Amino acid sequence: MRSYELPDSWAYFGFGEFMKKIYLIAGLVAIAAFSVGQFAFAANAPGSKCTKVGQTSSVNGQKLTCSLIWVASGSAAPSVTPSKSPAKSNSIQSKSFRLDSISFNSELGSAGASARVTNISKNKRTATMNVSIFASDGKTVAVSMFGIVNEVGPGQTVTVTFMSVSGELPNGTFKYSFQVDTEF
Repeated sequence: MRSYELPDSWAYFGFGEFMKKIYLIAGLVAIAAFSVGQFAFAANAPGSKCTKVGQTSSVNGQKLTCSLIWVASGSAAPSVTPSKSPAKSNSIQSKSFRLDSISFNSELGSAGASARVTNISKNKRTATMNVSIFASDGKTVAVSMFGIVNEVGPGQTVTVTFMSVSGELPNGTFKYSFQVDTEF
């Protein structure tokens, strides 16, 4: 009587013990990465990223609106006309910084701005910031500009240069928002 043993499926395809471990580890890493990504999207908080402009969410009784970042409902988006002279921003506040004034330009072929911001916390702060300019509908983000400040002391006011990778300033009057993305 002859016996026939089915080949191990891994060995049948030419994989040894080492390759089994490699594929197992790669599979676990892929599953972990997918799981972490799913949880990251679940955390809606002011300043965190979102993808559907105009979408609203309520977190701890605070209404948030998506403008590629979650913005609290109380945050104003003032209207301005782009010019080379500073435009008062009605002092928009985000986290530990207050936007005191901003001047928009497109001198380098894409949207840019120069702004004065004040550290309103009691500690020295470093931060990344975002200014979003909205299209005429007031909801669609036309341009996002980013700026960085380093080690700004309590009560200190500094000038920040905001730059966009692409995009031009809209013609005429437009609305904008100011957001501190990260700070430490």
